[in-house]
Amino acid sequence: MSWDEIARQADEKGDWDRAISAVSAVAECYGSDASLHNAHLWHMDLLARAGRLDELAALGQHDVHARRRLKRHLSDEGDSGSVRPL
Repeated sequence: MSWDEIARQADEKGDWDRAISAVSAVAECYGSDASLHNAHLWHMDLLARAGRLDELAALGQHDVHARRRLKRHLSDEGDSGSVRPL
């Protein structure tokens, strides 16, 4: 089974750790392969949906996609909480 099939099945079941593990193993923020960039964006989305906001904030120190996803999550939740976008 491919990484994206594993991740998709885990995502559908809400098995965040497995989905994140499968996607993060191949994700590339910038690169020539669009599917690996999409995996990076999916990784950021999975972190937000899993509530791993501290991890997303840490990545956001150097990753614009992580910052944007964290800001969107906080805005959607109407909660700035203890995690602040950078």
